[in-house]
Amino acid sequence: MDKYVLYRVMHFVAIFFFLSGIGVSFFGGEKTPKITKIITGIASLLILVGGMGLIVYALGIKHADKWPGFLHAKVTIWAIVTVLGPVLAKRLTKFRLAAFYGIVILASCAGYLAAAKPF
Repeated sequence: MDKYVLYRVMHFVAIFFFLSGIGVSFFGGEKTPKITKIITGIASLLILVGGMGLIVYALGIKHADKWPGFLHAKVTIWAIVTVLGPVLAKRLTKFRLAAFYGIVILASCAGYLAAAKPF
């Protein structure tokens, strides 16, 4: 299997599991299973690994090369979503739906940045 395909599938599957886990964390009730938190954390790591592989094999950017602006934005969005998602799911009692939609909108913005590469 081509490494590009491997990293792309890893990236997309991890995004699916991460967003599903965040959804369960937000709407699963008071006692969210611990396995959900574990899967969400592992998926977040796999999003990063798959994304770094895609940077190398899809864009041809090597270790010492300068990143385009959209990659900086995507990594920033990944960090925000990875940190804020579980924290907001645990701490918020009001505005949970708005926070969840905010996470989904940020993830959608990252998808747009990957597809359009605007800057």
